[in-house]
Amino acid sequence: MELAVLILILIINTIIALAYLLWGLLRRNDREKDRGHRAKYFMLSFVMLVCPLIGPFFLAFSHLLYLLFSRREVDMADVSFSRERVKTYTHADIDRDINITPMQETLLISDVRRRRKMLLDVMKKDVRRSLGAIAIALDNPDSETSHYAASVIMDALSEFRGTVQNMYMKFKEDPENYDLGSLILEYIDEVLRQNLLSGDERKAYTYTVDEIGDSLFLHYPSKMEGEQYRRLIEALVEIRDYPLAEKWAGRALKHRDYQLDTYIGCLKLYFTYNDRDAFFRCLDRLKKSGIVVNKEIMELIRMFGGTV
Repeated sequence: MELAVLILILIINTIIALAYLLWGLLRRNDREKDRGHRAKYFMLSFVMLVCPLIGPFFLAFSHLLYLLFSRREVDMADVSFSRERVKTYTHADIDRDINITPMQETLLISDVRRRRKMLLDVMKKDVRRSLGAIAIALDNPDSETSHYAASVIMDALSEFRGTVQNMYMKFKEDPENYDLGSLILEYIDEVLRQNLLSGDERKAYTYTVDEIGDSLFLHYPSKMEGEQYRRLIEALVEIRDYPLAEKWAGRALKHRDYQLDTYIGCLKLYFTYNDRDAFFRCLDRLKKSGIVVNKEIMELIRMFGGTV
């Protein structure tokens, strides 16, 4: 008798599992919704087959709960569809941040373990703007410290070269893309100013920014800012290509003679080139413009005055 009941249960269970499988495969309603998900019917039918009675009851109970709770109305009071950007603030790690010191002071710490830990804390931050400071650690007597610094700098420069190459290729395809060109100029200048590149490589990247700058000036002469002119002048002065630097100085004085960065770049050029007449002509233009000078220009005037 018990065997007959068991066989009956298995037959009914098999019928239910096969019926569920056929219903899932052949039903037409919500066909688009279930596209790609029919494998679930095979899986659930298999569960019913290997778990007689318990499997169908469990799945039926789960589906009942889904129907009961899924039909509740959603409270939309706290839901916002605003397109305004929301800033999320993350609490600072006070214990770590208060211990971050300038690289020069970090390298003077005598405790080797503490020095290495503080160096790693510095490197965990955005190191792209502080590669020049990290490079100081290359000459540290502690081999582990110098190894940390070398690995960071090598990784950063490798990323820099790959990024510049990709950006430059995209710019060549669309030389009128002012935003991309400006981004490349800023990105390369950030590394050039940290003096990490060798002579030939530095020249190559400097002439790259000169080329991109020419393209931007050709298409958007009124868009280029004094800061961009200054960066171009300073980069070319650094490799002692004064004729090209003079080219950008002339353009800057023509199109951005009302911005302080223009005069800083030009005065640095004339000071380095030791062109006293051009220096004081530029200084006279600055005085007539009414622009308030800063400490950097005052220092240039003092130094030039001392050499004349």
